[in-house]
Amino acid sequence: MTLEQYTVVQLLTNRYQDRGVKAEAIGTILDVYGDEAYEVEFSRGDGTTIAWFAVQQNEVQPYTESDVLKAS
Repeated sequence: MTLEQYTVVQLLTNRYQDRGVKAEAIGTILDVYGDEAYEVEFSRGDGTTIAWFAVQQNEVQPYTESDVLKAS
């Protein structure tokens, strides 16, 4: 399943800890690279950017409001 630009996603891997982003981090897709990867910006709750980089399609999943309710 290819996601669209500006979709809010959750990271599924700790592969990017060295960039300050851990599994379960929330980001926004900035660009879609075919059906293989996405450029994603990860931000803090206040909106400041932590990092942005390309991730593989299988490293993120769509993030929904119901996910926020589960985390509460």
